Amino acid sequence: MAEMITKDALDEQIITLLGNDARQSSKVLAMQLNVSAATVRRRVGKLIRDGILHYVAAIDSVKAPYSTIVVLALDVDRAKIKLVTEILVRLPEIKWVATTTGRFDILATAYLTAGSNLSEFLEKQLGSIEGIRDSETFVCLDIRKGYLIPVGNR
Repeated sequence: MAEMITKDALDEQIITLLGNDARQSSKVLAMQLNVSAATVRRRVGKLIRDGILHYVAAIDSVKAPYSTIVVLALDVDRAKIKLVTEILVRLPEIKWVATTTGRFDILATAYLTAGSNLSEFLEKQLGSIEGIRDSETFVCLDIRKGYLIPVGNR
């Protein structure tokens, strides 16, 4: 069983402030929180060691070369959910994937560049994955929140 990691109100405030601008110094954060810079550095270090806080580079999907962003809803054979999820995680076009409850077993977000073809991606990439029984594709028209995409395959 995984160890339960606790956070307090100060940790939550630090996370929120870093979420708004991760480049803020400990000194600037400390002034906003009315604590010492050493306290902020110690708390941030612990949040990182505990795996709660991660620093990642992110790109703006609105300004990046993505012409098509889609949400994929997948109905998958029960016995193949883990395998399909692992395959999706390895696809460079897929930036987010989760197993879910409800009508669909897996939801994923794919980001396609201007040179990519959605139909080809759905047929060749998605269509070749054994275990997917059915899918529904939602093309994103306007993203108002959550437009930052972590760089890499985290």
